[in-house]
Amino acid sequence: MKKNLLILTLTFANIIYSQTNYKKIETEKLNPEKVQLSQEFIQTFINKCENKDYTEFSEFNLPSEFKKFLNLKLEEVCSNNENKLGKISLQNLNSAYKDKSSLIGGEELYIFDANTEKNKETKYLSVWISKENQINGIVLTSHKPLKIKQKKDSR
Repeated sequence: MKKNLLILTLTFANIIYSQTNYKKIETEKLNPEKVQLSQEFIQTFINKCENKDYTEFSEFNLPSEFKKFLNLKLEEVCSNNENKLGKISLQNLNSAYKDKSSLIGGEELYIFDANTEKNKETKYLSVWISKENQINGIVLTSHKPLKIKQKKDSR
């Protein structure tokens, strides 16, 4: 009986967790400061890679884990992106979403259109920003990263 209850609980939790974690933020409700912050961070990331500048992102508020990841892996990430994607260019804001799994606000996800020189399937550059304007992650994908939070990876 306990085993069946455990399986039922795990199945129910999996169904709930696998649902989309984000609610779209309507255009008129967008925070222009966060849009600008996310755009500036992405452009700084792109510029650092293009210029082979692997120094810290000192002008941005980053959590220690993400800062450590960037300090250790930025050169490798930039090199991989250059080899697989070529030149990356940031386009317009595509959409923004609010994490609906948190009752007190949580993160917001800002998704921008992107163009890559070598891989036309890769078309979104996304950034997670906390309510305290902390940059929590960046990712470059062929799809909008709405179901699973992906952090600290820019493949």
